[in-house]
Amino acid sequence: MEDKHLHEIRVFENFETVSYDRGHVVVATEVVNKSLNYYGFAHGGYIFTLCDQISGLVSISMGVDAVTLQSSVNYLKSGKLGDSLIIDGLCVHDGKTTKVIDVTVTNQHKQDVAKATFTMFVTGVREDADGNY
Repeated sequence: MEDKHLHEIRVFENFETVSYDRGHVVVATEVVNKSLNYYGFAHGGYIFTLCDQISGLVSISMGVDAVTLQSSVNYLKSGKLGDSLIIDGLCVHDGKTTKVIDVTVTNQHKQDVAKATFTMFVTGVREDADGNY
């Protein structure tokens, strides 16, 4: 039986890396049909996953692998179909075992859609880490 209320949510199926520097990663994407919730707005889980993915990329940019230890997200404005989103992740704490990443999601009108903070637990140094991030 098909449930018309549930559907697959996709993240980063159409993204572009805007900048990739040590401790600071910015990605752009567009809200598509598969990003929407039942009410026709960007699903909270979609927005959360964008923030989580960026936090992982920021960790990688610093030469480490990491997993999410703790997170907090504030949804500030609805994302709508066709919105261009900028996801900006910045490391604000560069510890040996944890990294704290602040993430801001903005739309094409430079309005904040969400703000999040992720504490990432470092699981190891990346094999490809050469210090040139």
